[in-house]
Amino acid sequence: MVRRPLRWFLFAAAAAVALAVPALLPADEGQWLPEQLADLDFTPLHARGLELDAAELWDGEQGLLSAAVQINGCSASFVSEEGLIVTNHHCGFGAINAASTLERNLLADGFVAGDFEQEIPAPGMRVSFVRGYEDVTAQMKEAADAAGDDPAERWQAVQRERRRLEQEADSPTSSAIVVPYFEGREWRRIWRTVITDVRLVYAPPRSVGEYGGETDNWMWPRHTGDFCFFRAYVAPDGTPAGYSEENVPYNPPRHLQVAPAGVQEGDLVMILGYPGRTERYLSSVAVASRESWFYPRRHELFGAMIDALEEVAASDAQLGLRVQSQIKSYANVLKNAEGMVWGLARNRVVERKQREEAEFRAWVDGDAGRRDRFGSVLDDLLALDLQVQERQQRDDVLNWMQRRVPGFARMLRLPEGESATLEQLSGPLASMDRAALKLLLQWAQDLPEGQRIAAFDAWAEDGVAPERLTELARALRPELQELARFRDEVAGRRMEVGALWIRAQEEWRGERFYPDANSTLRVSFATVKGYAPRDGVLHTPHTTVAGAVAKHTDAGEFDMPDEILAAVAENPARGDTHVCFLADGDTTGGNSGSPVVNGKGQLVGLNFDRVFENVSGDFGWNAERSRNISVDMSYVLWLMREVWPAPRLLAEMGLE
Repeated sequence: MVRRPLRWFLFAAAAAVALAVPALLPADEGQWLPEQLADLDFTPLHARGLELDAAELWDGEQGLLSAAVQINGCSASFVSEEGLIVTNHHCGFGAINAASTLERNLLADGFVAGDFEQEIPAPGMRVSFVRGYEDVTAQMKEAADAAGDDPAERWQAVQRERRRLEQEADSPTSSAIVVPYFEGREWRRIWRTVITDVRLVYAPPRSVGEYGGETDNWMWPRHTGDFCFFRAYVAPDGTPAGYSEENVPYNPPRHLQVAPAGVQEGDLVMILGYPGRTERYLSSVAVASRESWFYPRRHELFGAMIDALEEVAASDAQLGLRVQSQIKSYANVLKNAEGMVWGLARNRVVERKQREEAEFRAWVDGDAGRRDRFGSVLDDLLALDLQVQERQQRDDVLNWMQRRVPGFARMLRLPEGESATLEQLSGPLASMDRAALKLLLQWAQDLPEGQRIAAFDAWAEDGVAPERLTELARALRPELQELARFRDEVAGRRMEVGALWIRAQEEWRGERFYPDANSTLRVSFATVKGYAPRDGVLHTPHTTVAGAVAKHTDAGEFDMPDEILAAVAENPARGDTHVCFLADGDTTGGNSGSPVVNGKGQLVGLNFDRVFENVSGDFGWNAERSRNISVDMSYVLWLMREVWPAPRLLAEMGLE
């Protein structure tokens, strides 16, 4: 048998199978790239109510998907010719929080701009959208091969080429990102327009945008009005520019029309946007590591940080307002980790992966050609993941020390001879750093043999003392450098092993294949439908204003604003207005704010969450449990018409 190097197969196969898909659509699973749409079979989609063809969604340069934009890690969409953008309230939370003061608390009270001049600048908010794609696989291959055989050097060379290609595209009016698909088998340079003059236009009160709080987060039934509006501004000549009073509203190449009516059970919908990250093709070893260590520890760490922040907030009203966005973000991560632990165990994902791996081995062994191409790939993948697992606890503690404790991270960068305390480096948030670091130091103390952190052990011999943290930070630098080198080596090896594994999966599974989510533009097809989370329970796909009012407790997370209560009391029929709906869309983090459109391409909702039973859906879509939650545009429009009126915006969207 002739066994060629993995990277030979990787790049030789890339041209022949680039983004190829077979002929049948497997249910509603899939986060499809724009360039894959032309190869999908649209016949069953048309039968379900889709009135658009592939070219109308994306013709190679633009289409309906052009209306979807990315905004600070979330998704959003243009909904007018004057740059009006709608996204989730939780995606705009930081900007609303930053614009709030104790005297004018937009977060608590909401905000409606009466005209363009009243729209509030939102520094730090960035809107970007796709202008085109370029295949740069050959350039990345050339960079890797020029670096030789060392995996870490190959990975670093690829990253340098990645940065070079991005910098080459950078100009005052244009930018690009370079991203891998199929574990690095293919690379694309995605040309983008990036707009940095973004202004707040409309936001409901927090008691609407976050109705139900963390109690309802990741849960169903849901009654959250998770929406807000921003506007993109550009220079008078139409080019992106920093904030200026002379700037004008941006005229996008495509915007969505808001549907005059909502959706019904059984309707086809599409979710457009920028899903962050899925891990659908991991090995059983990798999933087991996440279930047994990563997510439980992540839950504990974020819980400690939230407790510390809430103590800070309770002690100082001004500082408490400032940290609300941080608390909300951490709380979302906390519940996500809880859902991951629960879902991975309940769905027996590790056991399912092990069965699939046994079936894959049998499939490979059944054919000489497959043995030649894929004979060792699973063993190579498992060996790589085992190597990571054998040091995961140690490496995660080190990683979290430098990434989750801002004050300690600054300490790591202090010049030789200088020292500082967490209070000096973190200021009023030092208590959060102390809480996180206390937990991490305890985990370092409890690490098993074989995963000890030598620098920590040497430091701890003289006592775990806060005043000696600078000494610890300095001692950890070589260990952190070794960790970075190890991760580069793993990433370099995964470029080859992982890419071949994905190629084998494509052939073995015999289904259309989509690459894992990586914050690039995608579309998912779905159906509005409920689900049965457990025996004897059936969730319907809609919630209503009446249901939201029924949850009202006059305090805390379920304190419905008086304006809504009064509107329903005056006209009880408004209680039938849909607030949220379920669909079986394939979504993940980053899809927050994704426009949900009907078969005509009209905006009917904004995706903002998944059900708790689907938190672990990042590891696999499930027809019975994969449900995404969207705020219904019927609710949004009712609030904008009758509760906190915005006639100017309604007219702008063609909804007078």
